[in-house]
Amino acid sequence: MSKFPIKFEVSAIATPGVSLPWKSFTRDLPPIPVAIPPELNGPGKAYSPEDLYGLAVLNCLFAVYKYLCEKNNIQFEKVEGKIIVTMDRNTENEELIISHLDITINISKPSDGSKAKELLEKTLKVCPITNSIKTGKTCHINIL
Repeated sequence: MSKFPIKFEVSAIATPGVSLPWKSFTRDLPPIPVAIPPELNGPGKAYSPEDLYGLAVLNCLFAVYKYLCEKNNIQFEKVEGKIIVTMDRNTENEELIISHLDITINISKPSDGSKAKELLEKTLKVCPITNSIKTGKTCHINIL
């Protein structure tokens, strides 16, 4: 394991105009197209910052869960997840905020259903991204 703190560098390049998408980058990976979502009068047709927020949470949960399952010798056919990201206005100052994440995770054919669920519950507590956000969260766990 690396020494802490660990740093992850990301970058983005954008031109003027709300109807124009831009690109975000990390390391030597292909760029990610980003745009203002149609719900906020943007063009859509690319990932929105809100999409990337939800995906960051979901993929961190998957990474931690896969690690814990491997460490505890729990096998599963697949893990699927979905997050509904809710944006609202802050009641104190009317600023836009991400107010809630409704997380659903389905684990298919685990070798030990109760242990698989226990590890997912642990994942929700130790995931560094979910530990770093103030957004309210609800999680639905389904063992299939």
